Amino acid sequence: MVTCLPRLFVLLTLAVVFVNCRTSETLKVKLNHGGSVVGRYLTTVKGRGMRAFMGIPYAKPPVGELRFKPPIAYPKWEGEKLTVKDSEICIQRDPFRRDQVMEGSEDCLYMNVFTPLVDEVKTKKLPVMVWFHGGGWECGSGISEFYGPDHLLDKDIVYVSGNFRLGPLGFLSTETLDCPGNNGMKDQVQILKWVKENIARFGGDPDNVTIFGESAGGASVTYHMMSKLSKGLFHKGIAQSGTYHNPWAQPAHKGVAAKRAYKLAKLLHCENSESNWKLMLDCMRSLPADAVTAKLYDFYEWDYEPMIPFPLAVEPNHEGAFITEFPRDIDHSKLHSLSIPLMAGATSGEGAMRSAAYLNLPHLLKAMKEKYKHIWPIMLNYDHHDINKQKEITEALDKFYFKNGHNYKMGDHTNFTDLLSDGWFIAGFDEYLRQRLSGASKKIAGPTFAYLFDQKASASFTEIFHGGRENYIAVAHAEELQYLFPIGKHLFISSIPTKDELKVRDGLVEMWVNFATYGNPTPPQSKLTKWKPTTSYPLDYVRIGTKDLDNWVLLNNEKNYLQDRCDFWNHLKAHFPKSQVKDEL
Repeated sequence: MVTCLPRLFVLLTLAVVFVNCRTSETLKVKLNHGGSVVGRYLTTVKGRGMRAFMGIPYAKPPVGELRFKPPIAYPKWEGEKLTVKDSEICIQRDPFRRDQVMEGSEDCLYMNVFTPLVDEVKTKKLPVMVWFHGGGWECGSGISEFYGPDHLLDKDIVYVSGNFRLGPLGFLSTETLDCPGNNGMKDQVQILKWVKENIARFGGDPDNVTIFGESAGGASVTYHMMSKLSKGLFHKGIAQSGTYHNPWAQPAHKGVAAKRAYKLAKLLHCENSESNWKLMLDCMRSLPADAVTAKLYDFYEWDYEPMIPFPLAVEPNHEGAFITEFPRDIDHSKLHSLSIPLMAGATSGEGAMRSAAYLNLPHLLKAMKEKYKHIWPIMLNYDHHDINKQKEITEALDKFYFKNGHNYKMGDHTNFTDLLSDGWFIAGFDEYLRQRLSGASKKIAGPTFAYLFDQKASASFTEIFHGGRENYIAVAHAEELQYLFPIGKHLFISSIPTKDELKVRDGLVEMWVNFATYGNPTPPQSKLTKWKPTTSYPLDYVRIGTKDLDNWVLLNNEKNYLQDRCDFWNHLKAHFPKSQVKDEL
């Protein structure tokens, strides 16, 4: 290996010289501050050429004194900066894969921009799509290896993705001005500010920006629709499998974030008897980033629950705050972006993200059945209630989902998977759209398109979540991502797509891009089945794909979105603050 180093150095040097000498002018873009980025050529899966600018810095590295603080815009530079490869991902430890190792860097605030080739771009500015990745605000990234442009850039758009801080480094909050929190969300705002300022130079239209995301990324979309910091920075939203009313996504109940911040300080031996936040934060800033991130697993109370120990927090009212109110406390009819078009939906088997692990790990399945009265309040995020209320909620759940007892197993688990789907995803989705389409909000709300993704894939995401290729669980959380992005081949779930799956891929890309372009996934010129918007509650929605592969259709308009299950949770109010829940169910 040592003997190869000189040769490698020469080759790399020659490569840099070649790039500097021979780079096409079409791959150079001057930013508003005067410095330039130099990209590279890539091609889509279908062979269309594109320009790729990867690893563009949008904020100063949040290290040292800048740790636990809002992002600061990256300073201007002179000359050219080579942006031809993905940056490091933000430092993380992935609990969904049960990782025991950490990866990434604290210096991670970079973004990617992809455009069609210059000679293929029309004279008008192109719609811009900005992607926020999922991962519970504790793992994931915006790099092209996972969320690349391989399918989307077959269409005329400018596509942007980026990293933002995760876990305690991104979402620690003392609930005071010492560290108000939500810095990962403020990173996202900084990306949107960069887009507003610079995207026209890449052929994008700064007045036609769609933000879209899945899971925590979907919830992020709804938070941007609420936050004043994001006002005017985007014009449409797509929330996939996540809203701020999902229990894992809602801000920590009052006092919880500060309690966890103190616990982190104590775990890192940074606490002090005066509970002086400044001293504790300074101590935690002095430690290696991996030491801070590693402590994430110490916040789980049973298995990997609660799923997201560091969600958003309600900040003290100050300039630069991302949110200062709980979403349920605001008047939704006064949201700054209520009138913009919205697409939102979920997969039919969201809960398989976790049920797959339990069904395939016998010791976990046994513990779940024996200890569910203890586990459910933690797992389903209603342990903020007093013990008696927790018992009431548990009994109501048991009666609704398990009329025949806890006999779920591989091959017969619909009730168990539905419990997790509804508790984590469907109830929050339903509550969000109830508010958007009811009362005073209904008169103001922009076009709203709801969906249920139901395509059975030959490669299932339950393989990642310990489902195993031989045991198909359901159309799991994140299942639609492999049709929008080349994510499958990098997560070891790749397979040869069927003809129907290729139709799903082409259809999803067309509908998502149509929405970003026109505010309608199936505009008049589209040959797809018309997707009927929902204008009131109960919902009109489309089912995308089907598990019945013998009677395959891409789109089917339906009514009353899982209504009996949604009504049950709406009455249960398990995730509401104590003050908003009646004494008896």
